[in-house]
Order: sequence, then C-alpha cells, then structure tokens
Amino acid sequence: MTTSSFRKLINATIKEIRKIDSKFENVYAMFSGGRDSLVTLHLSLRALKNKVEALFIDTGISTPGLKEYVESIAKEFNVKLNIIGPKYNYFELVLKKGFPTITRRWCKEYLKLQPLKDWINERDPEKILLITGVRADESWMKARTVKLLKHKFLKTTTYSPILYWTEEEVKEYIKFYKLRECPLYETYGKAYDCWCSVFKSPADFATLALNNPEFFKKFVKLESKLRSKGSGLYYSGKKIYFKDIAINPENYLNYPKLYKCPLCTTLV
Repeated sequence: MTTSSFRKLINATIKEIRKIDSKFENVYAMFSGGRDSLVTLHLSLRALKNKVEALFIDTGISTPGLKEYVESIAKEFNVKLNIIGPKYNYFELVLKKGFPTITRRWCKEYLKLQPLKDWINERDPEKILLITGVRADESWMKARTVKLLKHKFLKTTTYSPILYWTEEEVKEYIKFYKLRECPLYETYGKAYDCWCSVFKSPADFATLALNNPEFFKKFVKLESKLRSKGSGLYYSGKKIYFKDIAINPENYLNYPKLYKCPLCTTLV
C-alpha cells in the first residue's frame, strides 16, 4: 500500500468513527494492550478527542506487566482509563469447573463478558458505544462479524473500525505514528490479557515458564489440585501436563504457538 493510499484509509476510518459516534453519549474504546486495540484507541482519540475513554478488562490472569503497560499508555495518551476488576477468580473457578475446553469455554463468560455486562448495566446501555479492535482476518469466526451491531448479551452497541484492516496495516500504523507497542510481544508474540489454556500451546506455557516462573507455578499448583488429576492442556488430541513442562520447558518450545483465538468474536 502506498503512503497516499494508507493516509486515505486512516482518514476514512476517522471519518467513519465520527459518523458512528454522533449517535451515542458515552464512548469507550476497549484496550487490551494488544496491537489492534492500541491502534483502535489511537484512532478513536484522534477522531473524538476527550469524548472517548479507554476500558480494560482485568481477567486476573493476564501476562505480568500487561496491566502496567495499559496504564502507562493511557497516561501517555492522556485518556481516562476504566478498569473492570477481576470479579471472578480463575483459579477458584477451575477447581469447581475444571480447565476450560473448546466445547466448555466458560472463561470468556466469567472473566470478560459477565463483568463487562455488569459494568455496562450500572450505566445506560442504550447510550454506550463500545469500540473494539476486532479484525476479520484474525479468524474465520471474526470474519463473520459486522462493523456495527447491537450485542445480544451486552445489550449495547459495539463497533469495530479496523475490522477490515490487515495485520500489516496495523503494524504500519504503529510504525507511522511511532506508537509504543507492548514489550510483551518480543517475548510471547502477543500481549495475552488472559492465560486461559484453551487456545494456548505447550510452547506458549513453556515460554511463560522460562520468562515468568513464579506466575507459571500457579498453573502447575492449580493442576495438581484437580480431583480428576486432569491436565491443564489438551493439544492435538493429547493431554499435556504443566508439571511436565515445568521440569524441562525447552523440550516444549518446538510446538507451534497459537496467537489467534478462532472462536472469540468479542472485545479485543
């Protein structure tokens, strides 16, 4: 894409944000700390200035350092940051429900959607616009979403201004405006606001074990407490235990890492 075409894309996106915004009193840009949400927040602020506020969902199991990065960017951008606290404790929930699986992905509901819904219900859902960093090319499921919709569960309107942007365009925007990307990308390949094991590979947790052993030990301990003696990871039809990764993480680094969540369509 030429510089001229890229500027046209940016200007068109800002123009669209302003048009959508005119129908709402309260605008919140979901900011997870990832690249997509960083660009979306920056675009929203350029379009709406001080009308927009940032919103971060603290799942309680984000990568150590992520929350501090989110807070520092909000300060740098001079935008009010709303943090929804961890209403549910992931480790306690696993002891009751077992680790989340693809067919029983309860973590999304308990750690993100329900806390967000409760927060929205304290306000007026009809007057709220949630701006998200969802992009269509992240997964087949996200490709099925639309830019502007009334969320069935949240009962408020969500809008994805960069839905049809490519990953390359997101990276180019960050480079073009010299935005400070989350340093966790260098280590993990992603910021990871949630270490739910459903869409993590053994390599992801091996990387966590090597770079933040104290945090990783919480998952090993959690796994050992399960009455079923089940494993925390189920990868390619095979059970993989955190306790085994802990013994020699390097042996698990050759597994492909999973950067995309194919089923998550909400709130990046």
